[in-house]
Amino acid sequence: MIGVMAFLVIAGPRFLDPTNVAWLVGGDPLQHYLGWAFYRNSPWTWPVGLNPLYGMEFSNSIVFTDSIPLLAIPFKAISQFLPYPFQYLGIWVLLCFVLQAYFAFRLIGLITTSIAIQCLGSIFFLFSPPLIFRLSLHESLMGHFIILAALYLNLKPITESTEAKKKYLHSLAWIILLSIAVSTHFYLAVMVLALWFADLCNRVFVKKSSSYKEALLENALLISVAGFIAWQAGYFAIEGASGATRGFGDFRTNLLALFNSRGWSYWLRPIPLQDVVEAANGEGFQYLGAGSLLLLLSTIFAVIKGGFNLSHSLGRAWKSYPFLISTLIVLALISFSNHIGFGPWNLRMPLPEFIIGLLSIVRSSSRLFWPIYYTILLAILYVLIRSYSVKNVLILLGIAATIQVVDTSAGWLLIREKVSLSTSDQFKTALQDPFWKNAGKHYKNLVTTGGQENWEQFGIYASENQMASNIAYLARADLNKTLQSFSAVNQQLHQGPINRETLYVFQDWKNSPDQIKYDPQKDLLARIDRVNLLAPGWKACTSCIQVPQELELNQLAPILKLGQVVDFTKSGNGRANFMLGGWGFAEDWGTWAIDGQAKVILPMPEGGPSRLIIKANAFLSKNHPEQVVDIAINGIRLADQMVLKNAKDNLIEVKLPKGLKTPGEPLVIEFRSLDAISPQAVGFGPDERKLGIGIVAIQFSR
Repeated sequence: MIGVMAFLVIAGPRFLDPTNVAWLVGGDPLQHYLGWAFYRNSPWTWPVGLNPLYGMEFSNSIVFTDSIPLLAIPFKAISQFLPYPFQYLGIWVLLCFVLQAYFAFRLIGLITTSIAIQCLGSIFFLFSPPLIFRLSLHESLMGHFIILAALYLNLKPITESTEAKKKYLHSLAWIILLSIAVSTHFYLAVMVLALWFADLCNRVFVKKSSSYKEALLENALLISVAGFIAWQAGYFAIEGASGATRGFGDFRTNLLALFNSRGWSYWLRPIPLQDVVEAANGEGFQYLGAGSLLLLLSTIFAVIKGGFNLSHSLGRAWKSYPFLISTLIVLALISFSNHIGFGPWNLRMPLPEFIIGLLSIVRSSSRLFWPIYYTILLAILYVLIRSYSVKNVLILLGIAATIQVVDTSAGWLLIREKVSLSTSDQFKTALQDPFWKNAGKHYKNLVTTGGQENWEQFGIYASENQMASNIAYLARADLNKTLQSFSAVNQQLHQGPINRETLYVFQDWKNSPDQIKYDPQKDLLARIDRVNLLAPGWKACTSCIQVPQELELNQLAPILKLGQVVDFTKSGNGRANFMLGGWGFAEDWGTWAIDGQAKVILPMPEGGPSRLIIKANAFLSKNHPEQVVDIAINGIRLADQMVLKNAKDNLIEVKLPKGLKTPGEPLVIEFRSLDAISPQAVGFGPDERKLGIGIVAIQFSR
């Protein structure tokens, strides 16, 4: 009941409605849902967790959309009986709160037999900021009850005299728990595996309750069962090199994280963070809450007053659970990473590259702190119960629990508002034209030429129409397969033949500027709801609605006119529409080249232009009075060693190569800044970017 009440207070009853998708407005929760939505429409595979419709050639599995295989697989089996849409994330979150309360109750029950203390103590585990923070962000990572269960199995008394049946049940419990963790989320599986190994070593070497033979048998069974489930869920759907990632040290736990409210308190001000990555995300959020901190102060008071022998208790804990404590220390160290933060101060300790690469498998290492977090909570309750009378403990817990709920509401009330403000069984989408609904019935696939822009709206559209799509947001993907998939789509469009069962959408013309091969008498090239698309056979289809002629396109590239100024300032569209790699962000005056080679792509206008006029700035200083630039168009060098001597408004005229006549034909203009230098190098501030030529505007001229 306590878990249900906590769920209703924090998430609200609307969140439980499986047809309510109003709160799935984007980001990770929508990714989790879309993984499931495509999976329910996919044919059964072996392994069963593969998700072939989502990503198509580079698809992998529901594991890499964090769609909780534990629920996705059984719900897929009964999918035909479920409404559409159907999301089980609300059911999962309710289950997490109920089981969080249950295992917190059991853990505290190892310390006291008082039901009242167990109930009040469970509130601190339920109103745990790191748990609630994941609501509407990473619901699969709300399975903190799995960590509590692992701690319970470590602390539950199993001795040499324990009867054999209970020992076997204990081993079976670990196998079931790790299987659940593997079927929920990779990081939970890592933590449970570490805690299981600590318990196994403790039973073999400390408690002597398991023999070497029994330990080896348990190890073989557990690894075999967990490995089989991981295989079936789809963990091995991508190669290890593709599954690996970088970034260890960016998402770590600050040493003061337990005391940093980060906006989750009305009374405690957040500790300022200077690291940009740490300040911008909540991965290292480990705030205890004002109620838990009050209990911590009460335990410190008890130790100082002599009501609790701390050194004796620590000695007993080490003697009884050396492997658990060692494991928690290792997890904490990995969580802190080599990029150590102490409030606003940071220190990065160098590690060999292969170690960084290995640890980057758990690059969000802050999550590994959760077992330590809950151990600290349990230790606080242990000291309180051992130091004060039952009456005083109940008074302290009652006051602190009230403070905990009220204090943390500074954070969770905003989440509640987000997930329960409205209900709807329809997604909001910008694809409103009747064409889309008709096309969803006509085509089997929805593909793009590259990139994952607008994956949200295209993912919703494709899943609702039971289409396969390569516009997929996956946590990890095989890069080679991804590139091959986009390459195959581009080959169909530029060399033919196009797939008649596929609807093509073009994310950005400049990344695929070549003319496409299609039959304008039969195929529809159009811009509908601000989306450029090719619908094969649409004009020849008798059951397809006709698209107004003004929406049709003759080419994908934007149409430029002779003399038209392409503006690369912050207020213009040149940076977004025509710049390729090598450029910085658009500024009020224009855009700097920040690489030795920076490229612009422009479509040839009508009217037979013969030259380009480029308005450019140069980054100059007293010791760097000029800038030298080479310019090439379509690989032909047209301006060698051009010297820019003015900081502003340099005018460069470049003759176009002969043979460029076709309107819409792409021109790739390459700027090579031969002596780029950073503002930092000339004493103009901390900017380390090497600034080359700065483009203000470009226009075609006769």
